[in-house]
Amino acid sequence: MPEIPEDPFPSVSATLADARALDDQELVDELTDVTRSIRALQAKQAAIIAEVDSRIRAIGHPMSGTAETVAVTLAMSPRSAEHLTDNSVELCSREVVWAALAQGRIDLTKAQRIVDELHEVPDPRREYLELLAIEYALDHTPHQLRRYLLGLTCDHDPDATLRKKALENRGVSVTPRGHGMADISAYVSVEVAEAFMQALEKLAASPECADPYAQGDARTKEQRCADALAGFLTAHCTYRINVDVVIPADTLIGDNEYGAESKRLGPITSELARTLCFSPDARWRRLVTDPLSGRLVDLSAETYRIPERIRRAVKARDLTCRFPGCHRSAEYADCDHIVPWPKGKTRATDLAGLCRHHHRVKTHSAWKVKHDPSTPHHDMVWTSPLGTVHATTAHNYHQRD
Repeated sequence: MPEIPEDPFPSVSATLADARALDDQELVDELTDVTRSIRALQAKQAAIIAEVDSRIRAIGHPMSGTAETVAVTLAMSPRSAEHLTDNSVELCSREVVWAALAQGRIDLTKAQRIVDELHEVPDPRREYLELLAIEYALDHTPHQLRRYLLGLTCDHDPDATLRKKALENRGVSVTPRGHGMADISAYVSVEVAEAFMQALEKLAASPECADPYAQGDARTKEQRCADALAGFLTAHCTYRINVDVVIPADTLIGDNEYGAESKRLGPITSELARTLCFSPDARWRRLVTDPLSGRLVDLSAETYRIPERIRRAVKARDLTCRFPGCHRSAEYADCDHIVPWPKGKTRATDLAGLCRHHHRVKTHSAWKVKHDPSTPHHDMVWTSPLGTVHATTAHNYHQRD
């Protein structure tokens, strides 16, 4: 673990009144000092997280559980905590870059960019490239630094080894954005991305994508591209698509305007929920909620194998992975016996939706979990490797998150 520096900038002003008393040059100097102090603290945070990781790994479980500990401690999403943990551990193993951050010479964004782009470059060549990158970063923007690093790696990677490794991470994801909208993101090679955008722009500009009901098409280029993409994908989908929606009965018949829940994308408006449910292609799946608590009622079976009706109910009950702070959809989660069967029964209160990652954390790390039978819906109580306790509960359909 790198040596954590003392506060290198004790002269930084503590109050807004102090800043107002400064002349112009002093104010600029103060901004520089404060910024360098923030960078030093970020280096200190990275060193602390690296030490947490070292202590948890010393426990000896196959999975460390460090990112999960960081997530619940700092109230971060699992993915953000995983990135912070991985970046911190990697940064502290790259002493040249860490020292530049701790000294306030470069900011965290630039430090992480150097670490990420040079991650696969073997030693000792990597340290030499890090020194070059740090010097370049002193008076260039993060975007300029990224282009510079890409040039460095291309010059030192003639057989495209780094590119091949990056290509292994390709994928597509969906992120809800509210108001009935979502982001679809694809991580692909640059040549695929360029070909995709050119094809999409040509499709959007074609007569086939014109709005037949509009007097003149007022859509922007971006709107036409979005409509063209949706039309192309749905037109070429040859199988029936299911959209699972949990909706209160009085919302369904229009007696109130409380929203509903889509298991993939979370809260949706009552209008959109009714549109989905009354669509001629809708496929109904009955899920019963407790009228007082707003949570799904319990279901059970006598076998280890979980019946589909219970599996659906557990996923609808939880909506997301039941690990503290995890927002991954329960639709793709494992339905897990919290207490191993046969001691743990195959019933909804003894089952939980856990994303594959947190299922492995539960099984292979020092994280522990148990049900709390004193609560109405058997809250899950998690204990971290460092002994902190965190509880999660089933989704309440009477409340918005």
